[in-house]
Amino acid sequence: MQKTVLITGGAGYIGSQLTNTLLKAGYRVRALDNLLYGDAGIRPFLGKPGYEFINGDIRHIEDVMSAMKGVHAVVDLASIVGDAACDKDRDRTLSINYEATKILLEIAKYSGVRRFLFASTCSVYGFQQDKVHETSALNPISLYAESKLKSEDAILQQAGELDSTIFRLATVYGVSYRMRFDLVLNTLTIRALAEHAINIFGGEQWRPLVSVQDVAACFLLGLEAPRQKVSGQIFNLGSDAQNFRVWQLADAVKEKFPDTKVEHSQELSDNRSYAVNFDKVRKVLGFQPAHTPIAAMEAIKQLWESGSVGSYQDNIYYNVKCL
Repeated sequence: MQKTVLITGGAGYIGSQLTNTLLKAGYRVRALDNLLYGDAGIRPFLGKPGYEFINGDIRHIEDVMSAMKGVHAVVDLASIVGDAACDKDRDRTLSINYEATKILLEIAKYSGVRRFLFASTCSVYGFQQDKVHETSALNPISLYAESKLKSEDAILQQAGELDSTIFRLATVYGVSYRMRFDLVLNTLTIRALAEHAINIFGGEQWRPLVSVQDVAACFLLGLEAPRQKVSGQIFNLGSDAQNFRVWQLADAVKEKFPDTKVEHSQELSDNRSYAVNFDKVRKVLGFQPAHTPIAAMEAIKQLWESGSVGSYQDNIYYNVKCL
C-alpha cells in the first residue's frame, strides 16, 4: 500500500518541488495550502494519480484534521518565509510560523502519524565568526529566525511521542514550479539577465546555499531513513562546498553573464553572516548535492528566455509583495 505524505505549504517554492520528488518515488501526496502565493505550484499535479490538494489553512484545526486523515508522514513547510515578509505583521508571523506548528504536532500525534519533518532555517545562527554546526550557540537576529527557533523547541519537546526531524535549510536557489526571485542567487541571476546590472550590499557576509531540488531529495532521505537515525535530530541541510561570501556569488554571476555590471555598496541591508558545517547530514543520511549554482543560473536563463516569467518584478515571485 502506498504511503501518504502530507505536505503543508505544498503549493510553495519547496513544497511543489517536493511533491514532484515524492510522486516519482512512489508516494501519495496530499498538499495543504491556502494559495497565498498563487496556484502555479499545484497546477502541474492536479489530476495526477496519487496527488490530492486541499485548499486550507494550517491555523484552522478543521482543515488540519481533515488533511491528516490516513497520513503516514507530515512535511511541514507552511510558513511566512524571509525576514522582510515576516516583519510585515509580527502577530501573523508567529501564528503561522509557531502557533500553527503546535497545532500540527498535536493533531499528528492524535492521528497516529509516524514521521514529522520540519523545515527550519540556518538563519537561526544569525551572525557568527566561526563555522557553525548543529550544536553551536544560536543567535537569531530576525523575527523569521526567532519564529523558526520557537517551533524547533516545540518539536523537540515532543521527543518520544512523535518521530520528528528538523532540517535547518541553507539559502535555497534554483527553478521550481512556484518560482521565487527574492532569494540571493535567484535575485542576482534574474537581475543580470533582465537589467544587466546587480548591486551588492556589503559582500563579505557568508551564505550557505542549497538547490531546491536537493532540498526535496534530502527530505526524501529523511522520510526513508531508519527512525533511530533521524528521530529527535537536527540536521543542517546543505553542503560545505556551497558556503559562499556574497561577493563570490556576484563574481560567479558576472562570469556567467559577462555583460553584467556589478555595483558595490558598503551599506549593509542584512546583518546575517554564517558559514555552516554540513558533516552530519552527509554522514547520517548520505546526502550529497546533485546541483550547483552555475547549473541553476543556466536554468533560470532558460526560464527567462522561454518568456514564461513575464515581468520578473511581478508580486507573485516575491513573498513580501504577496503579503
